[in-house]
Amino acid sequence: MRKVLIPTKLDKFAADMLSERGYNVILDAATPLEDLVKANADTEVLIVRSEKITSEIIDALPQLKLIVRAGAGYNTIDIKYARERNVDVMNTPGANSNGVAEEVIAMILAACRHVVAADISTRAGEWEKSKFMGRELTGKTLGIIGLGHIGQLVVKRLSGFEIKALGFDPYLPAEVAEKLGVKMTTVEEIFAEADFITLHIPENDKTRGMFNRRLFDMMKPGAMLINCARSGIINEDDLRAAKAEKKIVFCNDVYAKDAAGPKSVADIADLMLPHLGANTVEANLNAARKSAEQTIAYFEQGNTDCVVNKA
Repeated sequence: MRKVLIPTKLDKFAADMLSERGYNVILDAATPLEDLVKANADTEVLIVRSEKITSEIIDALPQLKLIVRAGAGYNTIDIKYARERNVDVMNTPGANSNGVAEEVIAMILAACRHVVAADISTRAGEWEKSKFMGRELTGKTLGIIGLGHIGQLVVKRLSGFEIKALGFDPYLPAEVAEKLGVKMTTVEEIFAEADFITLHIPENDKTRGMFNRRLFDMMKPGAMLINCARSGIINEDDLRAAKAEKKIVFCNDVYAKDAAGPKSVADIADLMLPHLGANTVEANLNAARKSAEQTIAYFEQGNTDCVVNKA
């Protein structure tokens, strides 16, 4: 009986589905990961969300064959070391996409209409209508950097606002862009023309610090930048300098570390959330279902389609 360790807050659908297929499942979001690993050294499958899976964790599980990231991004997993240890790493593409896309829209609208600040003010007994003059989204230009599952859904969900959509994604087929109604262009044109720019690319050696002063200087005064992707893709010091000069509005949901404590962008973020993009009931269930289905297909059918660290 294969042992599956799920040391995270994942819908129990995954544990139930795997148990029904004869897997020995440990679902425990309360015990520290290191303690769970020590107590379950015979684990063959590790299903995680945002937990950091280091070489030490992998070494502590000598029978480990598969790590499943219940979500899209896998930068918290040492995939290179996993490959060295002959451990496959999967993600579950698309499982959280709609949750993140809807969060992007929620942040745009909340920032445009000062929803959070106005609520706090009104609850305090103030009546500051003139202070909270807002902006409308309808008819504006939206720039999307990265048109994978999430980027495409952002465009679809915002289509009712009659936006003009500009996109950059070197891997998107032209026919898909045309169907979405997105004009494909350069990153530079997006930063120069868009009223709202949303980022949906991974963080890696090529993209780390990609969004810097050169691009920020091209933005329209008062334009909005939304980052629900990864924190490292933005040069925070450059954004801090450009924001002071151009009054760029910055909405952020991602950080170097998902944990309590001071945040380096607190002084420049007009709206900041604790990485809530995939934090919906529906996304959690989708990720759980896909994690279980992919695990079963991996062992019972040899399906490695979603492995991200193939040799």
